[in-house]
Amino acid sequence: MTQPSPLKPATPIARPYPLAELRPGEFYVEPLRPEDLGDGPVYCVEDADPFDLYSYRVKSVLYSGKTAHQNVVIAESCNYGRILVMDGSVQSAEDDEALYHEMLVQPAMLVHPAPRDVLIVGGGEGATLREVLAHRSVRSATMVDIDREAVELCREYLPTWHQGAFDDPRARIHYADGRAFVEASDALYDVAIIDVVDMLDNGPAQNLYTRQFYELLRSRLRPDGIVAVQGLEFSFQDYKEHAALARTMRAVFPEVHSYRASVPSFLGAWGFLLASSWVRPSEWRAEPIDRLIEQRLGGNWIDHLTGEFLIASFAHCKESRYLLSLPGPILEDGTAFVEPPDVDDIEPSRAKLPVLD
Repeated sequence: MTQPSPLKPATPIARPYPLAELRPGEFYVEPLRPEDLGDGPVYCVEDADPFDLYSYRVKSVLYSGKTAHQNVVIAESCNYGRILVMDGSVQSAEDDEALYHEMLVQPAMLVHPAPRDVLIVGGGEGATLREVLAHRSVRSATMVDIDREAVELCREYLPTWHQGAFDDPRARIHYADGRAFVEASDALYDVAIIDVVDMLDNGPAQNLYTRQFYELLRSRLRPDGIVAVQGLEFSFQDYKEHAALARTMRAVFPEVHSYRASVPSFLGAWGFLLASSWVRPSEWRAEPIDRLIEQRLGGNWIDHLTGEFLIASFAHCKESRYLLSLPGPILEDGTAFVEPPDVDDIEPSRAKLPVLD
C-alpha cells in the first residue's frame, strides 16, 4: 500500500444555526471531507464475503505485515477512526469498538452476582480485557490468545482499546491455543468470554465453536457460570453460522439466548450469544440493569449500554425468529461445517391487499 498525501487544513464551515452545548468533556470537530485528503486515495478492502468486496478509505497505513498466524493491517480510516484488519476482515474500529465490547462483555458480567474469575479466549486488542477489569469484583482475568505478535501490535498501536489493561495486576496473559489451554487447566471461572475470529471456514479457530469445546468449557464453570460468545453476523439475511452456533450451544447449556447490535464498521448487525444454566433475559427489567451499571461501573464508564437497549437487543423480527427455529447442523469436532440450503418462497409470502383474516 502506498501512503496518501498529507491532509490539507480544513476550511472553516459557516453555519446559519447555533450549536448545542455538549456534555462535559466533549467538543465539536469538523467532519472529514474528501477534498481534505489530497490526491491518491488508499483503501483497505475487506474480502471476507465470497461475492462482495467492501472498501474502507484510509488516511494512512500504520502497520502492514504477517504474523505466524495471520495477516495484520492497522490503518487510520476516514469513517471509523483507527481500524484493525486481520486476514482481510475488519476486526475492530476505534469509533465503535466500545459498542461491540460492551455488548460482548457487560451482559454476562452485570447479570452474574459477583464475577471474580474470568476467562477470555481471544480478545487480542485488549478491549475485552479492559471491560472485564472495569469490575472491582474481578480478582483474576485470564486472557488466552494464540498470536503473541498480534497482541503486541495491538498493545503498541491500539492504546485506546486496552487502556493499560495488559498491565493490570489482575490480568493473566497466556499465548497459547485456547482449546488446548482449557483442556490442560483445571481452573474454574465465573464468566467465560469467547472473542475469536468470526469464520466457520473449517480452519484452526473452528475448534472453539464446537459442541465438544462447549462441553469442556462448561466443566470449567462454577455452578452459576455464564458464557458470552461473539456470535458472527446475524440478521435474517445472514444467519446460518449464528444459528448453527446457537444450536450447538443449546446441545450443552439449558439456557442459550441470541442478541445483536448494529456495529457500523462491521457494515451490519452482529450477533452475540449468552449461555448458562439459569440466565433468562425475558425476566430482565431495564431499571435494575441501569442500577447495576451505576453501582458496579459508575456513571462514566459505559458509552452505549443501558438496560432498555440491552433488553431490546434480545428481540428479533418475525423472520429472524423463524430462521433461528429451523433444525440444522451442530458444529462437531472433525466435521466440516456445511451450510444448509437457502429458504425461499414459491410465491411472495405477503398477503394481497386489502389484507384479509
